[in-house]
This record gives sequence, C-alpha cells and structure tokens, in this order.
Amino acid sequence: MPEDLRTPILPGKGASDYERYLRTDELLALQKPPEEMLHPDELTFQVTHQASELLLKGAAWELERARQLIQDGDYRDAARLLRRANKILDHPLRMLAVLETITPYEYHVIRAGLGHGSGLDSPGFLSLLHIAPRLGDVFFEQVKKAGLTLEQLYRRHAEFFELHDIAEELVEYDERVQLFRYAHLKLAQRIIGGGVVGTMGTPVEVLKQRMEYPLYKALWDVRNEITKHVNAENATGHGGVY
Repeated sequence: MPEDLRTPILPGKGASDYERYLRTDELLALQKPPEEMLHPDELTFQVTHQASELLLKGAAWELERARQLIQDGDYRDAARLLRRANKILDHPLRMLAVLETITPYEYHVIRAGLGHGSGLDSPGFLSLLHIAPRLGDVFFEQVKKAGLTLEQLYRRHAEFFELHDIAEELVEYDERVQLFRYAHLKLAQRIIGGGVVGTMGTPVEVLKQRMEYPLYKALWDVRNEITKHVNAENATGHGGVY
C-alpha cells in the first residue's frame, strides 16, 4: 500500500510535518491572547519584535560561523556567510518601519505592560555587538599575516580579492548596525519624542550618541587614506606604489 504523504512522520505536535518541524504550535502560542492585550495593536508590537529576535539570532549564528572560517583562512565561504547575515539583517531593519504605524497614544497604552522592557535589552542586537569585535580581530589578524596595511589591501584588491571581499562585507555589516541604530532612534523620536526618558530610564538622546561609534572604524578611515593618496598622485601627475 503506498505511503500517505499527508501523514506526519516526525515526532511532536502538529497536523503536518511542516508544523512539527517548525514547532508552529509553540511559536504561535508565544503571543498574548486577545483577552490579555492592553490594546489590539499589541499583537503587531509583539510579533514584530519576536520576528526580529529570530532574524537577529540567525544573523549572529552566521557571523560566528564566518568568524571561524576567516580564522581558518577560508575567505570565500566566510564571505558567503557574511553576505547571508547581511541579507538577514535587512529584514529586522525594515520591520522597524512597521512599528512606526503605531500612534504615540496607542504605544503608551501598550507601554504600560512592558515593565522596564526596552529595545536596548534585545538579546539579538546585543549578540551582534558581542560578535563584532571578535569578528574584527580575526579579520585584522589575517590582514597582518598577509603583510598588508588596509590601504594596501584596497589598492591591491585584485590580488587579494577574497580578503578584500571580507573587508567589504564587514563594512556592509557595520553599516547595517549603524542603520539599525538610526532607525531605532527615529522610531523612538517618532513615538515617544526625542527629549524624554525611555522605559529603562535611558534618555532617547543616548541612542543618538551610540550612532557615533562604528564597529570597524579602521575600515571607514581607510577611505580617507585612499582619497588622500589619489589626490596626491593626481596633483603630481603620476601614480605611486605602496
């Protein structure tokens, strides 16, 4: 008798293997039921944050895998995983715009149930900040092992294409973190204002200050160095070898 492909074969709850593999019964039960909501918009608020946490967890996982590959000298596969992480990060960044559809008064109704909860406590975002310096350490160590400065790596990018690719993906990652911080700041300003204190007692102004610290300052500063070299070469009418 042929196997009924509609019958689940995986262990767990759910009417299908899809539901059992993804554990949708548990996942979809993590939100407040309607009778416990302080406002109907609370489901949007909670689902958006929960989905963001899942995506940030996925990005951090790929960044850690990439870190190990860079350390092992496998730049090609590391760059592939960095690109994946960066694409994942595009989504929580866009999802902040969903929260902007909640009006200030509606948010304050929801806020009453948050306790001291704050986006600054996001385990997903904190994991990005935790992996960032360790990821940078292994990259800069590989640049050093290659006997290069960052300017030389960029000047000789065709020769050191794969390591240069890692550098650019790290800049992409850094840029997304900065954009996420900016979007979070604008969300806070739009919903609760820019001159107030958040749920953790942290002034909104602090969010603005944190944007001034890139993850990989050297990778941004090298652009200045490149432009300075190019301008000097153009001024003398000939190129140089570095």
